[in-house]
Amino acid sequence: MSSNDRYKLQTNSNLETIESFKILISIIKSLKDKTWGCPWQKVQSHKSLIPFLHEESSEFIDAIYNKKADNICEELGDLLLQVMLHAEIGYEKKEFELNDVIKNLNKKIINRHPYIFNKKEKVSLEKSQEIWENIKNSEKEAPHMESSISKNLNLKIKNLPPTVGTDKITNVVKEYGFKWESTDQIFEKLEEEINELKEAIKSKNDSDIKNEFGDIYFTLLNLSNFLKINPESALQKTNKKFLDRFSIIEHHAGDNIKKQTSKDFQRLWQIAKQKLKRKNS
Repeated sequence: MSSNDRYKLQTNSNLETIESFKILISIIKSLKDKTWGCPWQKVQSHKSLIPFLHEESSEFIDAIYNKKADNICEELGDLLLQVMLHAEIGYEKKEFELNDVIKNLNKKIINRHPYIFNKKEKVSLEKSQEIWENIKNSEKEAPHMESSISKNLNLKIKNLPPTVGTDKITNVVKEYGFKWESTDQIFEKLEEEINELKEAIKSKNDSDIKNEFGDIYFTLLNLSNFLKINPESALQKTNKKFLDRFSIIEHHAGDNIKKQTSKDFQRLWQIAKQKLKRKNS
C-alpha cells in the first residue's frame, strides 16, 4: 500500500469518526432534553453520577486485565458516555460545554509536550517525564492555588481512591527530599507499625486499631511505590492466585467443605499450593 493510499484511508477514518461523534452529541442532547428526554438522565448531577464513573472505570480496568479487545472497546465507550453526560450537565448549568473540555485538553497536551509541538526534538523517556512534571508544577503555581504543599495535596486527593491518593502523596513529597532511601528503611517502619497495631489490638481500642492498620497499609503502598509496583495489579494477581488455590480445595473437599476444620484447610491449602507450583513450573 502506498503512502498516498494510507493517507486516504486515515482521512476517511477521521471523517467517519467526526460523523460518529456528531451523532453521539445529538444522542446526549436527546437524552437530556427537558421535554422528551430520559426521566432518569434529566435529574442527574455531577455528584449523583460519581458512583457510575467509579463503576465504569473499574469495569474498564477489568477489561484491560482480561485482555479482551471487544470488552475494552465497550467499556471505553461507557467511560466516554460519562464524560459526555458531565459535559452536558456543565452546559445546562452554564458552567462549561464540551468544546471547553476539548480545548482545555488540547491546550494542556500541547503545552506539556513542547518537544513535539514546538521544537520538534527527540527526547528520552526520562526527559519527557521531567518536562511534563516541570510544566505541570509551573501550572500549579497559578495564583488560585494554595501555597502549602499539604493543602494542595489535601485538595487533590479529596475525592481520589485512597490507594491513588497515597501514591500521589508519596510522589509529590519525595520531590522535596522526603523519601525512603532503601527497602530496609521501609521494612523497619513496617515492623514498627505492625507492633503498634498489636498493642492497639491488646488494648481493644477500636479507633487506635483502625489508625494503626491504616499506617501499615500506607507503609505497604510506599513500598510498592519504591519498588515501582502497581499495587492494584499486584492485588489483582493475588486475588486470582487465591481463587485458583481455593478451587483446588473445593475439588478435594467436595460437599464436605463446610465441615472442614482449620487444620483441614491448612492441609488442603498446602496441597493446592504445591499442585499449582508444579503446574506452573
